[in-house]
Amino acid sequence: MLVIKKNMDKINKITHKVSVIMPVYNGAKYLDAAIHSVLKQSYSNFELLIIDDKSTDDSRLIIEKYLIDSRIIYLKNDENIGVAGSRNVALKHSCGQFIAFLDQDDIWLSRKLEIQLAVLNNHPELGLLHALYTRIDEYDQLLPSWAKLDPNIFNNNCSDTKIDWVFEKLFISNDIQPLTSMIPKSVLDSVGWFNPALPGVDDYELWLRIAKCYPIGQVQTILGHWRKHQSQQSNLGWKMLELKINALDNVISSDQDIKRHLNRKIYVERMHPLVRSIGNYYFWRQDYSKALIYLQRALVLKYSDFDSIIKIAYCSIPNIFRQTFRRIKN
Repeated sequence: MLVIKKNMDKINKITHKVSVIMPVYNGAKYLDAAIHSVLKQSYSNFELLIIDDKSTDDSRLIIEKYLIDSRIIYLKNDENIGVAGSRNVALKHSCGQFIAFLDQDDIWLSRKLEIQLAVLNNHPELGLLHALYTRIDEYDQLLPSWAKLDPNIFNNNCSDTKIDWVFEKLFISNDIQPLTSMIPKSVLDSVGWFNPALPGVDDYELWLRIAKCYPIGQVQTILGHWRKHQSQQSNLGWKMLELKINALDNVISSDQDIKRHLNRKIYVERMHPLVRSIGNYYFWRQDYSKALIYLQRALVLKYSDFDSIIKIAYCSIPNIFRQTFRRIKN
């Protein structure tokens, strides 16, 4: 891991334009705070593209009161197309050299753009730069795990930046949040934009595609607050697991030379528990055809998975025998 000390002496000379992309769907509850956190940035050369994904609440009214600021571009979808599709629409209308993302319910700290632009200005080799973040609740309060952090870790323009090739690490676990990410537009044009077929994990799949081709940087300071609340897509449990499998499969299938980035041991470590979990989910729901697909895949990944062997056998027998076994068990 290469650790680079940031050089902040060029910050006043940086003039790059940043396109901030904010997809909105029924986001009225937290939208004011999100927009305000962009407008109060210490770095002012940005455009804020707000893309309304056919909201049915008061989101439009909240957005319209900010349109007096010429940096805000208001886009509206004719149909609800989801976050990934909305981000892609905004990308088509963007004109910044760098792209940043903020969801309707999250918040930036005031020096987010300034700090990251300074790093990217000094390290043009980076494909993506992200930062540390906290979790907050519905009332803007830090969750307990973050409530007692040292104040110096927030919004610190003297913090270090870690730079490395992280594809394998990212394949195992995603620690990159869209709200702290900044990406050169040229990188997005090179690797491709968001995949709308992967709702909820479209950002993760994009990070993986970037990490295959570019080093990734992480600024060691907190630059944003990720809000936790009940309506989030990430609360959908097993559906998110299945989408995550699809995202990982998509990245692997798109690169015939994937072994150069990922060894077999790491691949099995990541994929086996995912596919077995989904297989078990369908098994207990008695959807044996779907369970069989995932359990067989789990067995291919790990031949010593005896639990999957037993369940595969059970899924493969005629239903009349399964009914008999259940009657005997009961």
